Amino acid sequence: MSKFIEVNEFIDIVGGEMDMLGPIEDGDTIYSIVPPGCWGPMITPSIRSGHEVTRPIRVKGAKVGDAVALHIKKINLKSKYAASGTGKRFDGRYDVDPTVNAICPYCNEKNPETIIEGIGEEAIRCSKCKNPVIPQTLSNGYTILFNEDIGVTVDKTIGNEIALEVARGNDGLPSGSKQHPATILAKTDVVDVITRVKPMIGNIGCVPSKPLPSSRNCGDMLASLNSTNIFGQILHEDITDAHMDVNSVCEGSIVVCPVKVDGGGVFLGDIHSIQGDGELAMHAIDVTAEVEIEVKLIKELELNGPIIIPPLEEINYRFLPFTEREYEKANKILKPYRQKIEEKLYPVQFVGSGSNLNLAIDNCVNRISEVTGYDMEEVKNRATISGEVGIGRTSGLVYITIMLPEEKLKKIKIYSFIEKIYK
Repeated sequence: MSKFIEVNEFIDIVGGEMDMLGPIEDGDTIYSIVPPGCWGPMITPSIRSGHEVTRPIRVKGAKVGDAVALHIKKINLKSKYAASGTGKRFDGRYDVDPTVNAICPYCNEKNPETIIEGIGEEAIRCSKCKNPVIPQTLSNGYTILFNEDIGVTVDKTIGNEIALEVARGNDGLPSGSKQHPATILAKTDVVDVITRVKPMIGNIGCVPSKPLPSSRNCGDMLASLNSTNIFGQILHEDITDAHMDVNSVCEGSIVVCPVKVDGGGVFLGDIHSIQGDGELAMHAIDVTAEVEIEVKLIKELELNGPIIIPPLEEINYRFLPFTEREYEKANKILKPYRQKIEEKLYPVQFVGSGSNLNLAIDNCVNRISEVTGYDMEEVKNRATISGEVGIGRTSGLVYITIMLPEEKLKKIKIYSFIEKIYK
């Protein structure tokens, strides 16, 4: 009998030998109402990450060299309003990385606890000396109102009203969250933009092999992380690239995650109400959301990065699974030459990362080659004529869609998930 596990504890640092909840077993379901990522934590100096994520859950039987598949069954938006935008730093209020290592410039308290007094950039103050303390803020920001389908950015009057509601404690955060919502800033530089609601999970997977900030569990942020010298030198092979920001990681998708520590440590956070490819502003619309995922253990599938099996509506129509009629047409072309298509092809997405887009693409191609056994040149050809490169983040996180034959998918133990979504 499968179990339904609720998680309402949120943390900033994940990885290595850490306290986990559980264990859960193959087929169990994880449920959580998850707080926003990015700007809320980033203006809360006591949080040492750009994300608050669920405390990881141990998966019974998961060992290093296995994989865990996470089927996203539900993402329901809970926020009524949110705020985001591009950023700037306040010199003197941090050491190297403002998201990880904030410092009060008045009393020199590191990662100080804070209180709210009023609204705006000076509202968040050091609990010890009562001075304004946020290490970074929105350089060009917006506040947005939602219903279940549509979001609309608002003007200064409404932005101030929302900020005052937040200051009074009506922030919509789950009880375990410690962040100050970014709506307290009352930023309204972008007005009257309408956006559709299509929630996605920006950060989901298993914990890295060493402790590090949850928002830095990705290859494009390794250089920034290592420059702090707080967590030691983290290598690319230590991370799990759970912080993807790939918009096909939405309701209905399956994410296959590498296991880097025994027990796996499944966690999630950083829900976006919507995001286009690339996340050009480096931050999307982060929201509180209700999430439900089903967990499946895959023994002896060694991965260095996630594989995504997206729902059909998230795939470029060119690379959707072929119909029976299309296979008939292909075989009609081949018939005079005594060749026949024997296996069906299905699209999957591999994630790669690096300090820039070129290195991220190289990393992704290499990961596909390692998993499939195709040499890198064949991977490039297949991903050109039956797939494409997509961008999670322009800083160096990509995903490659590629169509693979049934036997290859069975060999890498993910064909059952293909059947679940595409058949």
